[in-house]
Amino acid sequence: MLLPWLTGFGAGLLFLHFVQKLLFPYFWEDLWFLLKVVRYGIQMEIYKLRGELVTVLDKFLSHARRQPQKAFIIYEGDVYTYEDVDKRSNKVAHAFLTHSSLKRGDVVALLMSNEPDFVHVWFGLAKLGCVVAFLNSNIRCNSLLHCICTCEPKAVVVGGDLLGSIEEILPSLPKHITVWAMKDSVPQGVVSLQEKLSLASDEPVPTRHHVTSSLKSTCLYIFTSGTTGGSSPNFPRITGSYDSRKVPKT
Repeated sequence: MLLPWLTGFGAGLLFLHFVQKLLFPYFWEDLWFLLKVVRYGIQMEIYKLRGELVTVLDKFLSHARRQPQKAFIIYEGDVYTYEDVDKRSNKVAHAFLTHSSLKRGDVVALLMSNEPDFVHVWFGLAKLGCVVAFLNSNIRCNSLLHCICTCEPKAVVVGGDLLGSIEEILPSLPKHITVWAMKDSVPQGVVSLQEKLSLASDEPVPTRHHVTSSLKSTCLYIFTSGTTGGSSPNFPRITGSYDSRKVPKT
């Protein structure tokens, strides 16, 4: 009597499995993703109640303390450890602390290619509490000028290989925007960040500069290739503790 019942039960399970695969092929993947989102949501609420907001930068610094010699970036055969990136980004932060008036909440536009210094400058500015706007490195002239003016930055940091793109629009940039370049030799009207880094300290930056007080604090602005409105005023605005981000190959 038990055998027919077990046979029927097994056949029912097989039938349900077949129907699920036929009609809802991604059911289990969606379920696990939903559970993961719920778990992260609960964790975020707990952090918020405790006043413990963990940002991407906080997470990086935590890993850097725990595993300083572990590779963080591998780029064109060169290895950059967590400690290397931490110290280089400290230099960026101290360079801006010493040679600019940037402060927490200020927007800084970042026009750089896919290279390690992209992360160094991003983290360095984040250590000052600045909101970094990732500009699309493929745009030029009026489109680039439009994106810069849209995010209303106090400064623009440009990679050495993209300096020509900024030179084209330099006379049209608002006067209050300071342009910094990751290059030793720069044209008039541009400040050499590379030169400042050679003299900057790599000591840790006090956390008071970048402590986050609200989940609604703006973390990043990201201009994309255009598929999500990167060339329009309604560019994506990332808030909260974790975010999408553009990083070199790791």
